[in-house]
Amino acid sequence: MGYVLFGDDWVNAYKESLGRSAEYRKAAAKWEWPLVLKVQKDPSLGLPDDLAVYLDLWHGECRGARVATAADLESAPYIVSADAFTWKQVLEKKMEPIGGIVRGKLKLARGSIITLAGYVQAAKYLVEAATEVATDFPGGL
Repeated sequence: MGYVLFGDDWVNAYKESLGRSAEYRKAAAKWEWPLVLKVQKDPSLGLPDDLAVYLDLWHGECRGARVATAADLESAPYIVSADAFTWKQVLEKKMEPIGGIVRGKLKLARGSIITLAGYVQAAKYLVEAATEVATDFPGGL
């Protein structure tokens, strides 16, 4: 039994996991922007609304993490969005996030793909940290 994907407890566990990652700190040493990860609503999976996580990422540190607010969605310079199945593939390491964006599986709803391309290793370790969190996916995925 795990935490509900992108729920409060999941977010807290993810922040702790990121904080333990020396690899992430090194790979993201020059990253300076908040990031929102969003799961698109899917009523067939019991998701009547989008779910989103706001990560305050700065120079390899996660200074804060929370379930994203409407204001976060308006102001975040980077938003990555996908359906629940795609996020499950990412968190099971079956899809690399930057490659998923390039192939159109994950959507870069806001931000620069050129900038993101310089942080492939940081993205890898963001995912690594997330895989350490026991996750319950919507709709029994």
